[in-house]
Amino acid sequence: MTVEQSHECFEHHMLLKDKLEKIHNFLFGSPEHGGDVSFVSKVNLMFEELKFIKQCIVLSLITIFSAGVFLGKQLYQLNSTSQSLNAYMERQQQIEYRLVQLETKLEKRAE
Repeated sequence: MTVEQSHECFEHHMLLKDKLEKIHNFLFGSPEHGGDVSFVSKVNLMFEELKFIKQCIVLSLITIFSAGVFLGKQLYQLNSTSQSLNAYMERQQQIEYRLVQLETKLEKRAE
């Protein structure tokens, strides 16, 4: 290897080293620019935010589903209670009708 080739290799090496340092500083931050947030930190923050949003969505869906089940159960109980009351009221009306018929028969016999 000649001196000229060695010098070209050294320049190329230094150029690549500079580019590699810039990439490293961009990804992980540098001590000279301590106030800047590194790219990896930004990605980690975004990932944590997305995880939080996903958890909120899942919890919201579970809450909505649970509320739907609870309301469905309450509506079913309300419907069954309403049907029971209707049946009771019909029986009471039948009993009252029978009582009226018996009273009229007794009055006819008493005459």
